[in-house]
Amino acid sequence: AAEVTACQYCVSAHTALGAQSGLSEAEIVGARQASSADARAQAALTFAQAVLTNRGEVTSAELNAVREAGFSEGEVVEIVAHIALNVLTNYLGKVGQIDIDFPQVELLGRACAAS
Repeated sequence: AAEVTACQYCVSAHTALGAQSGLSEAEIVGARQASSADARAQAALTFAQAVLTNRGEVTSAELNAVREAGFSEGEVVEIVAHIALNVLTNYLGKVGQIDIDFPQVELLGRACAAS
């Protein structure tokens, strides 16, 4: 969500924390691009991107795809809840104009209607 909402603080924080937790640079960039080599994780990421970029207006096909990847109704709700919480913290970071106290990283340049 931080890339899509263009929250510079959150992207910088998530990148630093991901590196500290042992993620490789490729894994961090993949996460920032909503990309995974794991098919089930990719289904969740694709669905999350649809929810985020379309402000919750997903198609039946998008919902069915995440279900067919093995996600239960509860897990779909959990994906949506994580999106909502991340957008909230992204907006708070932007509105609060928080000083970036992590190594600053540049946004990947993706924009959407949610920002």
